Amino acid sequence: MRKVKHIAALACALLLTGAAAQAQKTIYVSPDAPKNGKGTLEAPYGSIEEAQAAVRKLNKKMTGDITVYLRGGTYTLASPLLFKEEDSGMNGFRVVYKAYENEKPIVSGGHAITGWEPTAHKHIYSAPFESGEKLRALFVNGKRARMAGMGAPIRGQGSWGRIEVTGDEPWAYGSGNVVEGIKFLLKDLPLLSNPEDVELIQKNVWNEKILGASAVERIDRDTLVIRLQQPYGAILTSLAWAGRTNYNKDFIIRNAFELLDSPGEFYFDRKKGRLYYYAGDEDMSRAEVIAPVSKGLIRIYGSGVDSRAGNLAFEGITFSHDAWGLMEIEDSYGFGGIQSLGLAIKYIPGGNWHPTKYNSTDVPPGSIDVKNAQNVSFVRNRFEQLNSATAVSYVNDVVGSEVTGNFFNDLLGNAVCVGHPQHYEIGDGDIYGPGVEGVCKDIRITNNYIRNVSLDFRMVEAIMAFFVEHVNFDYNDISGTPYGAIACGWWWANAGIPPSTVAKDNTISYNRIGNTHIVLHDGGMIYTLGKQPNSTIKGNYLFNGPRCIYPDDGSAYFTVTDNVVNSLHRLWLHIASDRCHDIVIDHNFVKDNGTINNGVNTPLTNTINFRNRPFDDEAKGIMEKAGIQEPYKDIIPAREPERIDIYPWVEKEPWIN
Repeated sequence: MRKVKHIAALACALLLTGAAAQAQKTIYVSPDAPKNGKGTLEAPYGSIEEAQAAVRKLNKKMTGDITVYLRGGTYTLASPLLFKEEDSGMNGFRVVYKAYENEKPIVSGGHAITGWEPTAHKHIYSAPFESGEKLRALFVNGKRARMAGMGAPIRGQGSWGRIEVTGDEPWAYGSGNVVEGIKFLLKDLPLLSNPEDVELIQKNVWNEKILGASAVERIDRDTLVIRLQQPYGAILTSLAWAGRTNYNKDFIIRNAFELLDSPGEFYFDRKKGRLYYYAGDEDMSRAEVIAPVSKGLIRIYGSGVDSRAGNLAFEGITFSHDAWGLMEIEDSYGFGGIQSLGLAIKYIPGGNWHPTKYNSTDVPPGSIDVKNAQNVSFVRNRFEQLNSATAVSYVNDVVGSEVTGNFFNDLLGNAVCVGHPQHYEIGDGDIYGPGVEGVCKDIRITNNYIRNVSLDFRMVEAIMAFFVEHVNFDYNDISGTPYGAIACGWWWANAGIPPSTVAKDNTISYNRIGNTHIVLHDGGMIYTLGKQPNSTIKGNYLFNGPRCIYPDDGSAYFTVTDNVVNSLHRLWLHIASDRCHDIVIDHNFVKDNGTINNGVNTPLTNTINFRNRPFDDEAKGIMEKAGIQEPYKDIIPAREPERIDIYPWVEKEPWIN
């Protein structure tokens, strides 16, 4: 039965990437087209929305693919494009949105900012900009600017005040008392205007949270307090384990005019409708400045497991400049969870989220967000200068789809997320109930080139999955991540709830991964959680990182074989707990045979160590095979992308050159 299912999935994938289907109709779009276009090459439509409307008139009786060619130029969005069932390919055929020939269409959620004027400070310029939303990103002459912030972290001076949670609130799982604010010394931090836009960041081992402020007040001669936005402050300061807030350790403070003091920084004053930028060598009278406006770029949403959107493909398009204002609960904002992209959305006394079966968590919307969909493909696109917590999110009931041969660079969040933590059980969730909730399965995340991701949401791996079935994370090239590279699985064996039976048949194979964990600790370059029967970690080339292959708590039923690990003085394999079991680890090539293996029925056999000699031809063959495959090697740039840091400092780990 499994073999039949996988053959069907492969056939579906070939349908997605193949060009054999006969075309029924060709539609043309150009952002420079005059009004009243006809969708022809000579008289194209002027917007993608017009093309969508034309597709709806054709797709009910499809006899071949409908191709929508996007001519070069920028398609500016004020809000995301929405694709539903009525926008889908029908009768087994696809609707394909793709770049015309060698042209470069850009789908952008950005707004051009003009009218820059000098201020009293010779380096600070301002321009008019109207928005009711906090501005968390800005691009000047093609480069990402930084939110105005402290030049280095400052030490907290303890908590301040308490707020009672009754347990009757819709965002609470019980009652308790929570911290209202955090104290700082006036010598370290001035009083800040517009405090509701101020953000506090604290990292701890593998975790980093962003807290929103509501007020900044002086409480005595030497001390001020930053009150936290509620109820999100209550939720984020009550997390357990590494998610716990330490009020006497370092915080990063940012997004206030008073902190605008270095070239490349910006601040947006919503009340005045003025945007400020601290210029370096830019001529602001000629600078191209883009402010993200659209909250996401594409939404593909079906209605349920029996009514999916789909048979949609996007090829050769650049996606840029979306906006995202952090997770929101009752007009309070923040970002955080106990681990990775499973973000906290409810207060839990004691912070232990396991008994909620992860109904206390959610996944943020992606720049590309897909739910209840089938046969959706993103092939050979560029995802650049995006600002959501994830670029492509196949979040619920996405089947038979792919993300293949794409270029990801300069993202505040990660490249791809698949699934949802509430898929621990199917059909019982607070967010996705019966008839809507479905496991994400039969998906390929392959041949993607990934650099400069998770620039702000640093605790998120470059590619992340929760409870998924038959998902292939293969042949990707990932480097320079603040945390891990690929994580697959959820649920811990010490959770106090039974193991999920959802995840199975997944592969993490033939990836080229290096230079990970630049900022945060723990985790692994390749990291797994939970039982995943018939899953494999094979043929990967890993270099320059800690805990290279890390089956964490509850991991079971994996085969780990034919991997090459070139990392000195670090663990190439880490199985810390006897709650991990039934894992085959055989025939791997390592430069340093450092391991921890406390698993049950996890034999470690045939490890070949090259500590003081070059890798042999067999190992070199695996290294050569790992990463982008030949048909997609053209997406690899001639030069490695320049490293981007949105913080003025980064505490690099010792294994990073």
